[in-house]
Amino acid sequence: MTPRILVENADLAADRELALPDESAHHVVRVLRLGSGADIELFDGRGGAARARLVSTRPATVRITGRLADEPDSLPITLVQGISAGDRMDWTIEKAVELGVTRIVPVQASRSIVRLDARRIASRAAHWQRIIVAACAQCGRSRLPELAPVRSLPEWLAQDGGPAGALRWLLDPAATRSLTNAVRNAVPANPANPANPAAPAAPAATGHWLLCGPESGLSTDEVAAALARGWQAVGLGPRILRTETAGLAAIVTIQALVGDLRPDARSG
Repeated sequence: MTPRILVENADLAADRELALPDESAHHVVRVLRLGSGADIELFDGRGGAARARLVSTRPATVRITGRLADEPDSLPITLVQGISAGDRMDWTIEKAVELGVTRIVPVQASRSIVRLDARRIASRAAHWQRIIVAACAQCGRSRLPELAPVRSLPEWLAQDGGPAGALRWLLDPAATRSLTNAVRNAVPANPANPANPAAPAAPAATGHWLLCGPESGLSTDEVAAALARGWQAVGLGPRILRTETAGLAAIVTIQALVGDLRPDARSG
């Protein structure tokens, strides 16, 4: 597999040379140990990508050999994730990126085991951003998902809470309504697709928002606050899922029903 390297907001026009940013240069030369003449792929974080060849290692410089097709916009999916401990949060962010999430909102919930002060918030945010970049490089995405600032869940619900026009799903093991049925009922069939009229039409531009609690779930007060802001409680089946499983299962469900994993998504 050709290594993919982020050159954020760079001009990827063909036949030009480009010096790699320090972090990318370190990865190419010190981690991957690539030498002059090695082929790599660049992506700009905004959907653009290009083929390139390493022409120098000191400094690390590439020549762009051809522009690749821009990545199309993804189905807007926002994961509002209660911060979980260590590897669980890392795993959730990495896999959410691989599954096509477009925004991640880390929130400090009342039952979050990890309590972050201002210094640790900055450190964790930088760490999570690196995970997002690495996940995009691995899975072939050229558009970086947005990582929102860390906030407490009550503050976020009171001041933001997701746009009113969005489909907002609160993941609750106690909910009797399934996410699958909720999404199917919320998004009408697509009469503009005669080949597959049962295929769901595109949802509102504000997309789908998912709220998932940390290891011990959301408190009764947090659930009540979300419901008061217009969120709908939905379940994911008969089993109680871990926090690092629940959000990902929900993303897959939405992608399979109305996103880029549905059977007709790549039919053109």
